[in-house]
Amino acid sequence: MTRVYWRDALPDRVPTVEPPPASADVAVIGAGFAGLSIALDLLEQRPGSRVVVLEARHAGFGASGRNAGGVLPLGVLPWLLPGSAGVHDPREMQRLLHDRINAKMRMLRDSHPAGEITRTRMRLIGGSAFLAAGLDVVADAVTASGIEAEQDATGFSLESWTIQPAALAGSLAAELSAAGGKLVENTPVDSVEPADDGVTVRLRSGGVLRAGRAVICSGAYTGGLSLPDPPPGRVIHTYMRAGEPEAAEDDLFHTAPGLGMAYWRRHDGRLLFGGLDLGGLTPGARADALPKAHQKVDRLLARRLPAEAAAPATHRWGGPLHVTPAEVPHLARSTVTDRIVHAVGFAGSGVALTLTAGPLVRDLVLGPEAADPEGVALREAMASTIIPWRGVLGVRSRGPSKLARRLLQQGFRGRGAGTSEWPGVTKK
Repeated sequence: MTRVYWRDALPDRVPTVEPPPASADVAVIGAGFAGLSIALDLLEQRPGSRVVVLEARHAGFGASGRNAGGVLPLGVLPWLLPGSAGVHDPREMQRLLHDRINAKMRMLRDSHPAGEITRTRMRLIGGSAFLAAGLDVVADAVTASGIEAEQDATGFSLESWTIQPAALAGSLAAELSAAGGKLVENTPVDSVEPADDGVTVRLRSGGVLRAGRAVICSGAYTGGLSLPDPPPGRVIHTYMRAGEPEAAEDDLFHTAPGLGMAYWRRHDGRLLFGGLDLGGLTPGARADALPKAHQKVDRLLARRLPAEAAAPATHRWGGPLHVTPAEVPHLARSTVTDRIVHAVGFAGSGVALTLTAGPLVRDLVLGPEAADPEGVALREAMASTIIPWRGVLGVRSRGPSKLARRLLQQGFRGRGAGTSEWPGVTKK
């Protein structure tokens, strides 16, 4: 049995047990950050509307509460590449999204102090010549987008945020109730079906909710719903562990790209360390409880932070994530009915885009008169996102790409090669 550190760090909260209403203007399926943020945005735009959020377990149960609490303002990484955003300028889109994420996080910091929203820096570390060369190119692209990045011997860093995920989810749920919305927890949904005058939401309990529109925000758990057209994507998993409190200093959030991508930070002196989509594991909704997965996390910890490898774990947790082929969210109306809106597939963007999802889909739910022009442009750019491999690999007439040139210059002996002790965890 896994124990999610973030929930253990909070006082016990009893999920709501009220029965759902028989009808609603909008039914939101899933009370993660995306579902809660979208519901709050709809209520802000249409005060007094009947917005009901249905959650199978409790607010923040899924991916929103099963992460390391890092918020990277680079919401769409492919936009660091030229030609990756369709007709839109990817650098302009990246900067716009970066600024909107930061503005949202500042607002949440002021209105949700329980969420422990803190300004920090995120370090991206290359542990081999290839990855270090790649991060050099990424840092250049970040800077070209007008975003400050500090390069060092092993990678680069940029301003970011950290949160207490479970506390923030609970605080957003309280705001939803105060705004006139209704959160119904412990209420799994079986299906969402088109109807003549809206949608029919069928509950696993046998109950039925009639709504004018439905927004699907169930992420990796969407596969458990019967929908007229399931959204694209696949399920990957994250696995994490927390150690005993220590007298340690480290205010940064660290990410080490590569196979079994590692990430870590400190919270109240505890080292929180995780790995993403570790290979060779059985997929499925319960894959977070696999002993083999957590053993792989321990081995990854031993490689990345050898000095921490012997420390016992007090908590182990994980969960499934929904990721789309282009690693951007799928934000679109159903192809079967415009009464159903999909807002899923946020895994490639992390927490940042779920917390800022409301303006991106507002017009899909309420109609064009409610549109946020910048939000519409960002959504259109996401829908057009591709990875222009020719430019990445240097397949063009003018010679190798910058990445290829960096690799040649370093001779595969570049910065970070052979590193056994990874920077970022300093003990007193």
